[in-house]
This record gives sequence, C-alpha cells and structure tokens, in this order.
Amino acid sequence: MKSTTIFTICSLLISIFSFGQTSTEQFETESNGSTSFTDNGVIFNVISHVSVFDIQANFPGTGWNGTANDNRYIDNSNNPDSPPSFSIKTTSNLFKVNKFWMYLSALNLELNVAGSITITGRLSGVTKFTQTKTNGFATSLGSTNGYTLIDLTNLNGQNYSNIIIDELRITANGEFRYVALDAFTWVKDSNIVLGTSEAKSTQKNLTLYPNPTYGPISINSEKNSEAKIYSTDGRILKTFQIQKGSNEISISELPKGVYFIKTATESTKVIKN
Repeated sequence: MKSTTIFTICSLLISIFSFGQTSTEQFETESNGSTSFTDNGVIFNVISHVSVFDIQANFPGTGWNGTANDNRYIDNSNNPDSPPSFSIKTTSNLFKVNKFWMYLSALNLELNVAGSITITGRLSGVTKFTQTKTNGFATSLGSTNGYTLIDLTNLNGQNYSNIIIDELRITANGEFRYVALDAFTWVKDSNIVLGTSEAKSTQKNLTLYPNPTYGPISINSEKNSEAKIYSTDGRILKTFQIQKGSNEISISELPKGVYFIKTATESTKVIKN
C-alpha cells in the first residue's frame, strides 16, 4: 500500500512538472496561401504587419527543412512593402521557440546584401524578450539553400528558448526585403496547454470573472473542490478551497502575467493586469 501511494504521488508530480514536447513544423502539408498552420495539435496564425505573409508552395525545392531542400515555407512573396514584419501567434496555447531557418535577401533574391532582423517574443501583448541579429547571415545558397539558422538557445549570447510566449514577431531591416521562414522548431508544454476537453469542462463547472483582472476574482463553481494557482513554469503559487456557488479570491499580490487556476479535473487561464 505504501509503495503504491509513493508511486501515485510521483506520477502526479511528474505530470504537473512535465516538460514539453519539441516539434518542428516544415509546412509540407500546409496549403499554398494559407495564413495558419497546425503542428502537434496546435493552430498557429501567420499575422502580417508590414508586407503580406502566408504559406508559399509554388516553388518546389526552394525551402529548407534543416537538413535538406523542401517545398513549402512562410514568405512574403516579394511584396515590396517595407520593412517586412510578421508574427506567428496562437491564442489558445502557450509555447517556447527553439530555432528556425530564414532566407533573407533583396527583392531579386540576392543574398549578399546588408540587413538585420529583430526577433521579439510576447505573452498576452507584453514583450518578454527582443533581440536584433546583425550578422552571420547566409550570403549565397551554399549548403543550406540560402537559409540562415536562427538559434534562440544562443541568440546574441543569450538563451531565449525557455521563455514562454504566445507570439513570435520577426521584422527585417535594412536591405532585407524578401523574407522566408522554414523548419520552425518549438516546444509545447502539456502542463500549460488548455485542451479542448478542459475548456468544455471549465465552461460547465467553473467560471471566473473579470478576466483579465487587477486582483479580485469571482469564481462560480457547481461543486466543492480544492483549487491551485500555477505560474506558467509549473510552480504552485496559491492553494484555496472553492465552495459550490459563488467564491471571492484575490491575486493582487502576484505580478502582472498569465496564471492557471486548476482543480482536479479542470483548468482555466487568468491574466493579471
């Protein structure tokens, strides 16, 4: 009995603090002209800020999957608007970015031009990191089909691959006018992703408002339960009891950011302003 209890506790701890799943989107199954893509069960939107970005599939062999040429990728199709800028964003999940590959050139696809890119990670509209890469770009097709590796584990000497975001924004500067992105490697954390079944359950049994909040939260529940507030990195910040009916709590003491309120069967995201 004792060993069974220890095993159960260890399993719960592993589940709570489990690290995410790394996945690489190569865009090979996506439709030409699409402004979204799905990878590892997560839907990402491609948002154009300056120039028009979508999935490119008209020029086979012009992409790069990290080890060989491939056929599809995100690009701005030589749209002349400048400086080119777009985001990869999801509204229902959080993620971390490991690395990706980019083709950066003049409109005529000439690689040997001067430019830089600014990479920004955001969470709920708040900038979590931003860096500008100014050198180390491919200047010929070479062995990578003209693509440059953008490695967030060592970007300007810093590791940004462990920062949780919901939007990655990339802006090209200088003479970089054509922009393509391929082999997008990211991390999905099963502990912080709110699945469809959880969302349905939350709607039935647990509701809270206002959300976002400056601190006070009203929680309506259909049953008594224990609830815990987690940070996005899986730490338990607060534990409290929920009674059937209306409950009042406060997270005024917590910094601005994204948190998760979880019971034994449900999870919902709350934003602290």
